Amino acid sequence: MKKFYAMLIGSFLLATIFCVFGQGIAYFLSEYFVSLSPIYYLTGLTIFGILLYLASGFLLFRLFTKQEAVSKNREFYLLILFTVAPSASTWSFFVTVMWWG
Repeated sequence: MKKFYAMLIGSFLLATIFCVFGQGIAYFLSEYFVSLSPIYYLTGLTIFGILLYLASGFLLFRLFTKQEAVSKNREFYLLILFTVAPSASTWSFFVTVMWWG
């Protein structure tokens, strides 16, 4: 069960990092790895971050269906997911759209 929680928290944190700091990561990848335009890295990071948020939501749903002990923390988990994920995804999508022009 610890592995499941680690995967849930890891995917959520990684999605948040990709969505919030995607612009800086795109510049870093462009300078130190394959020399592509940072806009392609940013687009990939945005898509990957949103997919990781969807995976986190799916993992959270599976956690709720498998365990009854989580019921006291259910509202907190849902509040965090439905507060952070839409705002970070919207921000990342906005930045990506502005880069594309």
